Amino acid sequence: MKLILEDLSFGFNKDLLFDHLNLELEEPGPVTILGPSGCGKTTLLRLMAGLLPPLAGTVRLEGDPSPSGGIAPVSFVFQESRLLPWLTVFKNILLPMERVLGREAAESRARSFLRLVSLEYKAAAYPDELSGGQKQRVSLARGFAYPAKLVLMDEPFQSLDIPLRVELMEMTRSLLEAEPRLAVMVTHDPREAIYLGRRIIVLGRDRQGFVLDEKITLSREERRYASAANSDLEARLLRALGGNF
Repeated sequence: MKLILEDLSFGFNKDLLFDHLNLELEEPGPVTILGPSGCGKTTLLRLMAGLLPPLAGTVRLEGDPSPSGGIAPVSFVFQESRLLPWLTVFKNILLPMERVLGREAAESRARSFLRLVSLEYKAAAYPDELSGGQKQRVSLARGFAYPAKLVLMDEPFQSLDIPLRVELMEMTRSLLEAEPRLAVMVTHDPREAIYLGRRIIVLGRDRQGFVLDEKITLSREERRYASAANSDLEARLLRALGGNF
């Protein structure tokens, strides 16, 4: 499957964030979009999801037949977990799927993805009984359990400490291996982009967007967070961003 942005333009109050932006994103993923605060990363995800109409240009998915049963083609994982406090962990994951898959299939899928994030034992717990890391694991399970072909991730590890970030990025890899699809994550952290992304897109303040590397194919051993093996690539990313963080 391929996500195509063609001559995309968008802005607020006559100030353009994107001016004739062209991108083609395709499996395997994830793709990471890296940029400083205010450069339009979250706005770009919303454009990709169809939540914002572009001023000009198009956003389209190719290579994916129209989904049946009302399944939306896009799923989101947010910065905050955004779990419904009156529902259990299991029901939070189940809720988006039940209408489109039916109860039996949705329950089976919810249980499967709870296992993938190692939270089966918290299925009956409520969000206020979870730690911050556990809430974000539930959020990952919910985002990936929904059978969309495109998963958009808006800085989902931003508020976590480094060991927990690494754990959840590894978990994201496992979720993609269990069910391959296109995933696009935005971040302002070059190390996070290197660790998770097979391809990195850089957005800078003085440019509308450009592809720094078409594909990064580092092994898991090479993708250690802030490892010396990645220091040259991290320096390139920092130079491309001009140090604007």
